[in-house]
Amino acid sequence: MSVETKKRVILVNPPNPEIVLRDMYSSTVSKGSYNWPCIDLLVISGILRNKYDVKLIDANTLGYSLSRSVEEICRFNPDVICFAFGCSVKNADYAFVKVLRNRLPEARIIGTGGLLYHNAEKEMLAHPEFDAVLLNFTTGDIIKYIENDFSGLRNIVYRSGGDLLRAQCLYPENGFSYPLPLHEQLPLPRYRMSNGKRRPLSSVLTSYGCPWACAFCVSERIDYRYRDPLNVLEELRYLQEIGVKEVVFRDNTFYAHPLQGRIILEGMIRRKIHLSWVAETRADCVNEEKARLMKAAGCHSLHIGVETGSAEILRSMNKSISRDDLFRAFKTCRDNGIVSVGYFILGFPNENTEGMRATIRLARELECDYASFNVMLPIYGTSFREKAQDNGWLRETSWTTSSYDGAFASLLRAPGCSKSDIAGMISRAYFLFYCNLPYARRALSRCRNIYQIEMLFCDFLYLLRYFLRGKSYE
Repeated sequence: MSVETKKRVILVNPPNPEIVLRDMYSSTVSKGSYNWPCIDLLVISGILRNKYDVKLIDANTLGYSLSRSVEEICRFNPDVICFAFGCSVKNADYAFVKVLRNRLPEARIIGTGGLLYHNAEKEMLAHPEFDAVLLNFTTGDIIKYIENDFSGLRNIVYRSGGDLLRAQCLYPENGFSYPLPLHEQLPLPRYRMSNGKRRPLSSVLTSYGCPWACAFCVSERIDYRYRDPLNVLEELRYLQEIGVKEVVFRDNTFYAHPLQGRIILEGMIRRKIHLSWVAETRADCVNEEKARLMKAAGCHSLHIGVETGSAEILRSMNKSISRDDLFRAFKTCRDNGIVSVGYFILGFPNENTEGMRATIRLARELECDYASFNVMLPIYGTSFREKAQDNGWLRETSWTTSSYDGAFASLLRAPGCSKSDIAGMISRAYFLFYCNLPYARRALSRCRNIYQIEMLFCDFLYLLRYFLRGKSYE
């Protein structure tokens, strides 16, 4: 009696000389030494693990070259390759996939990522190297595709003969779940957060999409669904058992669903899951009750989108956050011993240098512990990009491997400031926020171990690098 051989599936975060964060339909080049596991690939690994021989490889974090990455993949001899795709390094990722196609002509190649999600047919026509694009990484539809079961197939665009077929995109049900991801296959000690406390570190998802619809955000048109809190707790317990010390919750807005969030956090406390963690959320999702519960459950840092000091710009971008919300949220973090990270955007259409200066002042007035300043980007799939196209504001017709990123270079020719003005203001923002003695004292006072001091020093060097890079755009 013959034993059926399992298909071999490899999940790959592609190589790159830079640290590239590719997940949740977005991508960016790390401005520091921070890095976390790709949540898309982790979730997919859980979905596939019980049916296939699955290998998860983070070539980027391991520092593999293109040639070594390809050799590692070929050694596994996969039937299916699923790769994370980053718009910020688009050309490099497609070059990688092209080499894979030449070396493994019979393997199916599937991509997941924001540009592919929003622009699948166009990208697949231009790049015949891969066979399908996932439109949802939290469902089991990838299994149906691998098994050639096209009846009732959802959430995928795929080739059939010479045609491209789009299966209906459906979001998961609220309370969705999936088997334990293969965290243990990743180089967990190599991941790190700028404001992190411990290692090893991994990523966890508690929800998909976002309840809000900010016009500039990659999640604007991805409806919110929350994961079964007991399924989340099972994964957190498992991470503790395998020695993980810290978690990055990769939700677009953590604790957006009050009941689900409370069950998860109270469950962590009751089950003695002693993980420290960080999450992204909105200012109006932070209040005293939530902050106390988060702190008790291990939260040490919250990342909060501020965007701009202009109420008019916030209204135009459909972001309903008030100045009072912002000050209340950051004060609540301080009062409860939670480190705060503020995210700011410079270079909105019709924004002048004084408007950008006001945003920089706001960053300092909020007294956030860390600040990330980014250039306004016309992200694929957003209503802001459509508005930019309609108004002739888009600067790029194509881009190099590193230009489509929110670090310094603006891709807009919208009314307001020039490209060099915006780059100069980004440099100014980082200099004013970080390069002063009071900030250095506060940063050092937060350090409780050698790892935190190491991260502070490493990120200072990266910050200096980006400051000099920004000056080159002026």
